[in-house]
Amino acid sequence: MDILDKPLLKALLNQDIPFYEVMNAFNIKTTIGFNMPSGLLGFVYVSRRGNYHLILNGSINYKTQCRVFIHEIKHITDDIPNIGYMIGLDIQHTNMEQSADDIADMICGTNNN
Repeated sequence: MDILDKPLLKALLNQDIPFYEVMNAFNIKTTIGFNMPSGLLGFVYVSRRGNYHLILNGSINYKTQCRVFIHEIKHITDDIPNIGYMIGLDIQHTNMEQSADDIADMICGTNNN
């Protein structure tokens, strides 16, 4: 699981640089959405300008938000650069999603399955 060697995740876990400075350095804007369906925990997309937008559901608890955040960071570092354009509806059981869940579980020390 080479995501742990990615500069983005290293910078976030190291905590020497403030969170928003790390996110800005990697062109990632993180937003908490409060009008999201309960079954949608979060998602990420790339804008036309090449900026990443990571949206987390504001109605879930902080621990779950942290896990979803790591899940979406895995998509930013490993998946999005290797796929073109994707709209993921009902794909929670794909290898890509399971791999992101595994990383989040490993880093957060939780398992929501």
